Amino acid sequence: MNICHITVSGRLTGDAKLGKSESGSDFARFTIARNRKNRDGEEVAEFYSCVWFGKYATKAAEGLKKGAKAVVDGDFTVGTYDRDDSEMPGISLDVRVNSCDVPGMSRQAE
Repeated sequence: MNICHITVSGRLTGDAKLGKSESGSDFARFTIARNRKNRDGEEVAEFYSCVWFGKYATKAAEGLKKGAKAVVDGDFTVGTYDRDDSEMPGISLDVRVNSCDVPGMSRQAE
């Protein structure tokens, strides 16, 4: 069995953006920032790009606003995109959300 699991707690860097996949599924895309200490004890920020698929994505986006504290649970997905500065494709690593807890809102992905 292969396992790829992540739980991230932090704050949203902006409002969630809604979209539709090529297959017609709704999704919400947002970024969570979390602070951690590096080896020197300095605080550094890490950013996690998240995507939440399913019919709940539209409603969830209403509560996913900039600065909101959230805990996201999911797994990683790898994607590619075209880069302007190179013929090589860029690679993105996103958190595919299975569940998200925001104060006043808690739902499972569908």
